[in-house]
Amino acid sequence: MFIKKRLFIAAVSLIASAGGMTVPASADDGGASISSWGFPGEGSDWQPVTYAGGQITSRSTPGEARDNRGNILHAWRGADNDSIWISLNNGPAYSLPNAQTWTPPRVIWTDDGGRGNFRIFHTGTEGHVYQHRVQLSPSYQLPATLPSWTRIPNDTRTTDTEPVAAAALPGNSFMLAWNSQSTDDIWTMYYNGDTGTYSSPSVVPGARSKDAPGLAAQVGASADPAPWNQVVLAFTGTDNYVYMSRQRYGTGNWTNPFRVYATGTPGYTRNGPSVALSRSGYGVITITEDRDNTIGSYMISRDGGWSGYYEENSFALSPGRTPLAVVAGTDLYYVINGSASGKSGVLWKKVYDFAAMPTPSAPQW
Repeated sequence: MFIKKRLFIAAVSLIASAGGMTVPASADDGGASISSWGFPGEGSDWQPVTYAGGQITSRSTPGEARDNRGNILHAWRGADNDSIWISLNNGPAYSLPNAQTWTPPRVIWTDDGGRGNFRIFHTGTEGHVYQHRVQLSPSYQLPATLPSWTRIPNDTRTTDTEPVAAAALPGNSFMLAWNSQSTDDIWTMYYNGDTGTYSSPSVVPGARSKDAPGLAAQVGASADPAPWNQVVLAFTGTDNYVYMSRQRYGTGNWTNPFRVYATGTPGYTRNGPSVALSRSGYGVITITEDRDNTIGSYMISRDGGWSGYYEENSFALSPGRTPLAVVAGTDLYYVINGSASGKSGVLWKKVYDFAAMPTPSAPQW
């Protein structure tokens, strides 16, 4: 039997402190709930994620990214092997040379002023983190020979069953985040695309988790109506609740982690979350709820607050696998490896258009 879902609206305030960001007010302090579920206008039209051979099948949630021309690259772990497969624009699938993983691959696209680079990151079966950099041909096709992996330097490694998180940054740069292989610490590292160098890894103060974190960045461009100019880290704490920390781009300093929670909602998960940010100044932290394996999302804003908790409206199930939240422009999509609307496997649907939201408050630090 399915339990009727509810949308919880949160009225949130933030209190700045000299040491960073303190815990925001409880989401029920002035908040209310209404008898509804799902984002406004959210449908139930789940569709299979496909490649030229049919529906993608995998043992984990796939990764995907788009370039500035709308080309989309999917990457996934094999359904009956530990190889990583990729497909461009739902075309043929090819395995990445010598890549073996027990975790979901992560995909980003970084802009180098030309064709840019699709970057696929994965955790090797021994825990080290690897990258495949795929640049499309001048005609925007996959290269004839796919590149082998390069190992991320500075002894970057995590538990062999946990993925690494990645966020694209301006200037062909990116940031990685991962859970320590030996403690509950979360580490991050910055890659400078201009110099081709990595910074030294550093621990995010106060961020502790037994699961892989989620990471996203949105740094304003002239076309962005409400740029974030920040990096957002989301993670499941050791208490299984969801936390967030933010970094103003270019400063290297993280806010104190604070709990993202609306009173009356489950608010906890045993899997790492996914985080995605839009150009409009809004984004989501998406989880698989522990109580029933359904999907829930906190809407977050560039000022560090959140404005609601939305439970997926068609009772999609994603047991043991983090749903992937994807933003293209201002459109939000879910990608799952589970079941929904009588379908199963790797599925997607459009969830919301953040362009419908009012311009949010400026970032607060």
